Amino acid sequence: MNRLVVLSGVPGSGKSYFSKTLKTKRYTHLYIISSDQLRALILHNQQNLSEDALIWKIFYGLAKTFSVDHNGLVILDATHTLKKYRYANVKQFRKLYDEIDLIVFNIDKQTVLEQNMRRLHPIPEDKLLGIIDSFEDPDEEEQAFFDHIYYVTGHDVQEIIKNYIE
Repeated sequence: MNRLVVLSGVPGSGKSYFSKTLKTKRYTHLYIISSDQLRALILHNQQNLSEDALIWKIFYGLAKTFSVDHNGLVILDATHTLKKYRYANVKQFRKLYDEIDLIVFNIDKQTVLEQNMRRLHPIPEDKLLGIIDSFEDPDEEEQAFFDHIYYVTGHDVQEIIKNYIE
């Protein structure tokens, strides 16, 4: 069974930590597609948004490519803070994946601000607060679309990771 997992959360909420932790537990058929890593690779700066259309074309193109692995687990590591980025871009994969899950990183604001400051490239606090304030929780349409929706509220990623270990 192939699975697609969409990570959703503001910068500094633990999405990449989740991906890195999962990588230490599952060694095969795991594909982590990170928007930050694509920007760093292609634009030589993970905060460079100048070629976003290209980055997202590659990002979702890789998800399509990796769908051919019938035992694959594909992680989409990006903010996906708004429904239009979660649902509209991901619904195209319904026929390609046996299961599509959403993991929402619902971390308190103070923790996010602290974790942001520990990042290699912290986001300015005023910009981060704007992203936090505009975050959209999954609505009924998304709840019907995704096979599972998991919520991370703290350091409880290990319980969720158990769902994705072979």
